[in-house]
Amino acid sequence: MDDDRGRSAERLITFTDAVVAIAITLLALPLAEIGHDAVGHGLDGFLEEKGSTILGFVISFFVIARLWWGHHRILEHVQRWDGALVVLTVLWLFTIVLLPPATALTTVNHPEVHPEVITVYIGVMVVSSALLTALASHVARRPALTDGHDDEAGARLLGSVVSTVGFVIALVIGTLVPSVNYFALFVLVLTGQVGRFARRRRRRRLNIR
Repeated sequence: MDDDRGRSAERLITFTDAVVAIAITLLALPLAEIGHDAVGHGLDGFLEEKGSTILGFVISFFVIARLWWGHHRILEHVQRWDGALVVLTVLWLFTIVLLPPATALTTVNHPEVHPEVITVYIGVMVVSSALLTALASHVARRPALTDGHDDEAGARLLGSVVSTVGFVIALVIGTLVPSVNYFALFVLVLTGQVGRFARRRRRRRLNIR
């Protein structure tokens, strides 16, 4: 019992939430100067000059939120940590902290002129999602880490795999078609629907059995 308390996952989850919150704060910092820069430019001029900064923030905000929610769902029933769980979470947090500077890179370098910035930007997301898939797989294979009531581990792993495939597709499209750049990430809407359909079919099969 003492060992279980010493390995409680609660502090790890709290630490994770704090790092994600800091990453989103760093992401929002460039917006603080936007109000001053808008003076005298008019709406059209302002959007032309700062549109990429705003777009980068919006996309990155929702991507970080999606990745955080995926991590939250994976650890929803986890009560104890082991070495692999901690390492995977710390590596995943590193990718989250990399997203604000990766976003800044895309706002100061036009993606159509420098397509490599999109490769870096979406590449960080691919690695982040792949780490979540590894984490979901680890939790699914280590039921002793959970409270014993996790019936959705397999479904979450499937969803995480589909999400990672979506990020890889977005990376390929965004890199090979520079004019698409950021908007390649909208493929995640399609893969999200595919993932939900696959999870529903899996649940139905399990219920039949």
